Amino acid sequence: MLRLMCTLQILAGDLAGTVRDRLNAHTGEKGASTVEWVIITGFLIALAALVGRVVYGLVQDASSTLDVPSLDGGD
Repeated sequence: MLRLMCTLQILAGDLAGTVRDRLNAHTGEKGASTVEWVIITGFLIALAALVGRVVYGLVQDASSTLDVPSLDGGD
């Protein structure tokens, strides 16, 4: 799971670098176009959903091993 997270972080960094380089290549433009922002936002939403799913899975795995005391008189 950690390997997947590291791979995704590297890919996100590479994508950010590529977008930054592409935006800097257009010296006459002052920012990204609407389509570029939509693509970047969509990627970030998908990445956030994936990270949330990983965290949820880790919490579910950890919670299955908890020993919960009973409330029926201390038995």
